[in-house]
Order: sequence, then structure tokens, then C-alpha cells
Amino acid sequence: MNNMSYRDKMILLIIAVIVILAGGFFGLVRPNYTKMMQDKATFEATKVEWEGIDAKIQEIPVLKDSITTTYNEANKVAELFVNEAFDPVNQTFDDAKANYVLDQYIQPAVEENELKIVDFVPTGIATSEIDYYYYVPDVVTYSLLESADINGEYAEQVEELLKTDTMVQEMETAEVMTNNVQLSLTGKKENLMKFLAAIEEDENAILVRSVNIEDYSFGENKTQTITEQQTDEAGNVTTVTREVPAGTVGESKIDILLTFYNAMPIDEPVLGD
Repeated sequence: MNNMSYRDKMILLIIAVIVILAGGFFGLVRPNYTKMMQDKATFEATKVEWEGIDAKIQEIPVLKDSITTTYNEANKVAELFVNEAFDPVNQTFDDAKANYVLDQYIQPAVEENELKIVDFVPTGIATSEIDYYYYVPDVVTYSLLESADINGEYAEQVEELLKTDTMVQEMETAEVMTNNVQLSLTGKKENLMKFLAAIEEDENAILVRSVNIEDYSFGENKTQTITEQQTDEAGNVTTVTREVPAGTVGESKIDILLTFYNAMPIDEPVLGD
């Protein structure tokens, strides 16, 4: 080493420094650099994932508002079928008292309108599908008309007219709880009309399926035949038969078939804070 020239020593020193730097690079710097690049890739992937999650988090208030709005709108419709006459059934899920509570519900309406119950026959709890009621236009079409419709304007009009029918056919019907009640009453015509008006105005879902009136004139044309003896001035006795109004003028027997509909209230969605 002492015989080496200054030049050789410098070259050897430079080589040693290069070897040390290379060893440090490959031994320390390169692994750290590789790890840094891996961490950077992980960071970028996590950032993209977080941005997606954050975007969904930002949508939560909007979704909550949309769910709440949908619930409120649906609840308004559902409330039509939450029948307070079935409140004990809705509270206990036990239909054992269903007939009794219906009797208690209908009795005040009958009494307020001065009708008398002859018979009250409920059929008991059952389920029934609710069909959609809507108007379907009677669209006339024929081959020459279709051939003349080269611009498709008539076809578009027909499609628009039948849009409701097309949409409803694709919708599923819903099932609800029902109880049919056969009600036999006696009373006057004006009281019957008041009773039917009260049923119509009732906030609960009640359908009057049929009304059968035994005497549609309510006794106005009802007569009875009486026979009596009359004596003339000469003392002769004759038997006379004549028609007179019956004693129950103004009343008739009435049979009414009612259907009570019921559905459980919609649970309010728990959306959290």
C-alpha cells in the first residue's frame, strides 16, 4: 500500500466510496425506495376508495330525505286502509274480537240514523286482493287506418291513451285484511240514505257492496183489506170491503252487504342520526 502512488490511492479511494455508496443504495436506499413506492401505490388506491366512500356518505342525507318523502307519501295512502274498527286486531294481532269490535263500530251509525238492526252477520277475518280501478278507453283501430298512419301519429295517440292500462297491468296487486258484514235493518228511506251517506263519509275503508230493499216504496203503496158492515137509512145492513193504507207506512226491511278493509300501519324507517 505504501508503494502505491498518490494517483492509485485516489483511484482506490474513489472505488471504495463508490462501493460503499452502491452498497448503501442496494442495502438501505433501494428497499426503502421500493417500500415508499408501494406505500404510495397503496395511498393512491386508498384515496380512490375513500373518495368513493366519502361520495356515498355525502349522499346519505339526500337518501334519508328521499326515503322520508317516500314514506310520508306512502303512509298517506296506507292510512286509508288502517281501519280504526280493527284497532284491537292491529294492536294484538288477534282477530278473535274482530266481529265484536265491528258490531260496536257500526251500532252508533245505525242508532244515530234511527234504523233498527234485525240481524248482524259478519263472515270473519279473511284476505283479499285490492284491484286497481281505472278507465280504459275503447280505442278503435282497423287495417286501413293503420295503413294511413304512415307518420305514426295515431299510434302515438293510442299509446298515450292506453299508457295507464299498460302500466297497471305490470303492477302487482296488494293483499289486505277484510271482514264482510251482512246487515239486516228496518227503517225509513230518508234514514237509510243518511246511513249510507255516513258510511261514504267514514274515513275508514268501507265498501257498500249491495243494498237490497224489500219494499222500494217504503210502504207508500202498501194497503190492507178491511171488511165492515154498513147500515143504510132503511135499516138494511150490507157488507163492504175496501183497501186502506197499511199500518207500517214509510218503512221497509233492508239488507246491506258491507266490506271492511284493514292493513297494518307502515313502520317509520329508522334512519339514524
